[in-house]
Amino acid sequence: MNKSRLEAFTDAVIAIAATIMVLELHPPKSESLQGLFSEWPVILSYVISFAMIYIVWFSHHNMFNKAKVISTKTFMFNGVWLFSLTLVPFATAWVGNHPDGTIPEVVYLSILLIWSFSFQLMDEQVLRDNSNIKRDVSNNLISRLFLYGGYVLGIVIAFFWPIASLFLVGIITIVLSIQLTSIKPTPPNK
Repeated sequence: MNKSRLEAFTDAVIAIAATIMVLELHPPKSESLQGLFSEWPVILSYVISFAMIYIVWFSHHNMFNKAKVISTKTFMFNGVWLFSLTLVPFATAWVGNHPDGTIPEVVYLSILLIWSFSFQLMDEQVLRDNSNIKRDVSNNLISRLFLYGGYVLGIVIAFFWPIASLFLVGIITIVLSIQLTSIKPTPPNK
């Protein structure tokens, strides 16, 4: 498979998803700070989702920089990952507009869980296809259990206190951002 074409397509889809999310941000109905603060759920869900997209974009970029071989399986896992990524703007808007709604929170967290799991499948395939590359610090059992466990816990919490699950995703995003700083960017592997 042509690695550069796959990377270009992936970058385009990620850019479009991030752009679609920002289009859901509307100006407050008043010119006061209170009007701005009344939009906090929409703004918070946008910031969390954008940060998640950016973190995973970096990880994707770093993973593909290390890889020499992009197999058909990697290509297919990338497609599943991109499909779930394109659902993030929809779920972000829904959760932002209904932060106390159980179903929007459950759908949002389920999409994030599928998106994360499909990324791991792709990451594992790249590692199988390129046995010479090292696993990133974010791709270990403890990190994955934290991520998946956090999303599953958030789904459970959403049935009792929906907005708390959004804050839990925010905490997960902060931890992932901190973890990201320990990953050294990989120079391109031609």
